[in-house]
Amino acid sequence: MRAEVKAALLAAMAAITGAPVVAQDYPAGDIRYILHVKPGGATDVMARRLADGLQKALGVNVIVENRDGGSGARQMAQLTRARPDGQTIGAVTASHLGMFQQSGTFNVDSVAWACNLVLDPYLLAVRPESGIESLDDLVEKARSAPGQLSIAGFGEASGGQVAWQMFVDAAKLGNGDINWVPYSSVGDAVVATLGGHNDVVIAYTGLVQQHVKAGTLKVLGVMSQERLPKFPDSPTYGEAGYPVDTSWQQFRGIIMPPEVPAEIQDKLCGAVEEIMQTPEMVKYVEDSDLVPGFMEHEEFSAFARSQEEATKVWTEKLGVAGN
Repeated sequence: MRAEVKAALLAAMAAITGAPVVAQDYPAGDIRYILHVKPGGATDVMARRLADGLQKALGVNVIVENRDGGSGARQMAQLTRARPDGQTIGAVTASHLGMFQQSGTFNVDSVAWACNLVLDPYLLAVRPESGIESLDDLVEKARSAPGQLSIAGFGEASGGQVAWQMFVDAAKLGNGDINWVPYSSVGDAVVATLGGHNDVVIAYTGLVQQHVKAGTLKVLGVMSQERLPKFPDSPTYGEAGYPVDTSWQQFRGIIMPPEVPAEIQDKLCGAVEEIMQTPEMVKYVEDSDLVPGFMEHEEFSAFARSQEEATKVWTEKLGVAGN
């Protein structure tokens, strides 16, 4: 029996009987890869690279779908309604955890945490003509003119807003000293800052390095233990005198509908781990100053729950915690 005919029959049988496709027959057809972000951002770019690798490794089409909106709520609505057969997967980042705190519908148990891919430190950047030369300069200007500066970020209660609040606390700033302006993606936040609509942006290396190279953005500091190779002249927050918990970083992983068998998660993520070790992906991770951080589903699930506890604390401080 030809492989594609067998796959179609297996999928049809599962749809009729409700029986899950067993791991050795996975995947049984095309895989939907649902993203919570717009095309073009860092999460989208990495997902599309990974999708190309999965197509080659698994021998099926991997169809990337952008379902941005609600800081991940629109994507989650699609993902959680899908059959638990592994044919539908989703991208996940730290921003989902903030959305969970505000949602009366979704939480950390609404999905299977299949595997994590990388970690991505946050950074603060400004336009060179902003007159802001350092983190100290940013803090001093905010104190001298409360509410006059604004920072561009992604969503309310997002991972980036939590990271920003950590800096605000470390700098002993008031919550209104610098206005938080949420955009629908980090890419949009970067563009808005480039256009002079905001004074500062919190983002990642992959979204600002081309602008730093072009001289249109300057990195004030990075939220990591060590300086980033792409920005050797930019201090860590700690070096600049602002101690924060650097374990709080953006992460990028894969989630699945709840109740997807562990064997199917293992098979998909085994392929993912191999792809992340290919020369092409290793170079992409290095060029983007990402931190390799592969975690299989048990480790990733435990990590997500620990991050969820931290998110609860910070969203309550932000006054944006939901039900």
